[in-house]
Amino acid sequence: MARSVSLILLLTVASALAAPKSLPSTWPTCKKSDPNIGTCLQNAIQSVVPHLSEKGVKELGVFPIDPLVVTTIDMVPGKGPVSIELHFSDLEITGFSKAKIGLVKADVDKYVFSAPLFFKQGVTLKGHYKIDGKVLVLPITGEGPCELFLDDIDATVNLIGKELVKDGVTYMEVENFKFDFKPKRLNIKLENLFNGNKQLSDNMNVFLNENWAEVLKELKPAVTEAFGQAFGEITNRIFKKVPYNQIFT
Repeated sequence: MARSVSLILLLTVASALAAPKSLPSTWPTCKKSDPNIGTCLQNAIQSVVPHLSEKGVKELGVFPIDPLVVTTIDMVPGKGPVSIELHFSDLEITGFSKAKIGLVKADVDKYVFSAPLFFKQGVTLKGHYKIDGKVLVLPITGEGPCELFLDDIDATVNLIGKELVKDGVTYMEVENFKFDFKPKRLNIKLENLFNGNKQLSDNMNVFLNENWAEVLKELKPAVTEAFGQAFGEITNRIFKKVPYNQIFT
């Protein structure tokens, strides 16, 4: 499936300054020599999630990330049983503040990190949709407000970075940030389907929720890409401004 994603992270527009920055004084750091660095990183990241979600870090150009705003996610029809042209716009994504971090695997010298994430209370996406195509054998068309709820998510993140030297100071730049997720359930609400025909719209919403697993297969690549871009950008805004030896002492 072809897709495109455009992001406004509500952590945008501040440009990176040349002068090194520092982490907030309340943020813990980890020692490269710590034999339990994975546990240290797990605890450190978990402790800063509420700060990032509610306050952000203005001096690093990171604004609060709960909600996260995604301006567009566009998908074109595939060849499977769910074949839809679907456009989301102005999505507000909430639930990141409740994330729980699992044990982190880290090779600090090679700039490689991975970790499980758990969103037991789920993640909600609210915004506007426009859809045209078919779900299994049924045609579907409409445009209006939408709400999607991904319930009880198990996710994994994999980050690959590289050394970035500026004015003799070493930072990290994110080369690749992959986010994968598996929810226990997807709940879907699309308003104004079939030009506002309530009976057809209600029936289709029931049908979509009964067949949520097939719908998710179509949605997942674009949502995965959007989350990966968002978290990768957040990570870059921190690591490209704070010297690496201040994060890993």
